[in-house]
Amino acid sequence: MIDIFYPDHAPRTESALFKKTKHHLIKVLDSACWVCGSKDKREVHHFHAEWADSEGIDWDKMRELHPNFPWSSFNEASDFIDSEYNMMVLCEKHHRGKDHGIHLLPYPIWVMQRNQLPTFVFSPDEVK
Repeated sequence: MIDIFYPDHAPRTESALFKKTKHHLIKVLDSACWVCGSKDKREVHHFHAEWADSEGIDWDKMRELHPNFPWSSFNEASDFIDSEYNMMVLCEKHHRGKDHGIHLLPYPIWVMQRNQLPTFVFSPDEVK
């Protein structure tokens, strides 16, 4: 059992940068799901930083961890959080799906889905 804590926050809306990022990654670049390669029901996932934790981010630490991000253009949290640098294209299953989604599994377990052999059973719904 995993306890997940998200601080109280205002309801999230899609920023202009988020919409632009999602459009570019899915419609222009036609990026497939990072896990399975599917192009069905694609979504974008905030990878290095989630909006729910945005008020707790130490941006000096982020600069150290992510020197390749264009920090000279950084003015506010959304500049990083909603950028392509912070996004991963995932299908609905690997983003929010039961027993498969990155929002529902610890990362070391979740990432196995990308690395598994075709014969490996990751989840009970894969038993034939």
